[in-house]
Amino acid sequence: MEGYYSQEQKIDMTMRLSDKIRGSLFGMAIGDGFGYPTEFLKVPEILAKWPPNGPQAPAGTPILVTDDTQMAIAVGKAVMASSSSAYSPTSLQESLISHFIIWLNDPENNRAPGMTCLDAIENLEEGQDWQEATIKNSKGCGANMRVIPVGLLTAKGVPISQIGAIAQFQSAITHAHPTALTASEITAIAIAQLINGLPAEELLSFLLEYTSQQKDVYHATYLKDIWDRPPFYTKVDFTTYGWGETEAILQKVQKALEAPDADTDPCILIGEGWIAEETFATALYCFLLFPNDPVKVLRRAVVTAGDSDSIACLAGGLAGAHCGIDSFPSDWVNRIEYKSELEEIAQFYAEE
Repeated sequence: MEGYYSQEQKIDMTMRLSDKIRGSLFGMAIGDGFGYPTEFLKVPEILAKWPPNGPQAPAGTPILVTDDTQMAIAVGKAVMASSSSAYSPTSLQESLISHFIIWLNDPENNRAPGMTCLDAIENLEEGQDWQEATIKNSKGCGANMRVIPVGLLTAKGVPISQIGAIAQFQSAITHAHPTALTASEITAIAIAQLINGLPAEELLSFLLEYTSQQKDVYHATYLKDIWDRPPFYTKVDFTTYGWGETEAILQKVQKALEAPDADTDPCILIGEGWIAEETFATALYCFLLFPNDPVKVLRRAVVTAGDSDSIACLAGGLAGAHCGIDSFPSDWVNRIEYKSELEEIAQFYAEE
């Protein structure tokens, strides 16, 4: 079909794709920085500190981000470094581990990083094989707070099946609970579909259908034998468990959207976001309340009782993938920490 488009149309489509890529990456970082000050606070505490409706804009110059964005940048750089090998398991493994260890030892890694990430990457730094280094029973949100760059691989022509495998693999290196893997995959797939133009009103039904189709899919080329431990007897037992929990939380979002309530804390309706599937689902709910208004998405996401920065991080990534970079105030974009790194990663994805 490419031949049916004029050169001008191709340039316009490339520009729009670039806008969505930048929107997703910068929306992720802006949401992360916006929610950083409200994490660990209950909603009444947030409203008392930023009356009457909570913070209306991210603070600071620069807008400081957390380990969520720092680790997403590490994943993005690892993906870039392994592109020449078509993101092969060996190349991607080496690159992810290398960039995670760089993050571990970065002096700026002082933003309350998660213990699972720290413990697993310290094990990797000691030379342990990733299957031994990982924390097998953790499904903390560190698994999917960093996965947005994997979803953006759709702009490089990477097939959805490989995006799903890579999303699970980058999780498995630190968080190897089956639901950590599937929550990471569904997050990346949501980003990919929005980048490709799926209407927001069709996203949830698509994700539910996708979830139902993946229950017996195990990405053995990347994941090796990480499934092989109690209580799982087969690979399908492992994948079915993860997708079952992911499906259940998406059904919770579906139920909540039957009577959308923008005034009630999304953490009450969906979950507080400390675990991977809840982080994505609560972020998805915030996005679907205001799919065409990323500012409202983020203002809702940061006034939450749970893991506000991670919820807003993913909500901003979803909103940016759907609406593009120009949907965020330019002042927010220009003030974000790690702006040059985000631009570099965005440029990689936008190149043909």
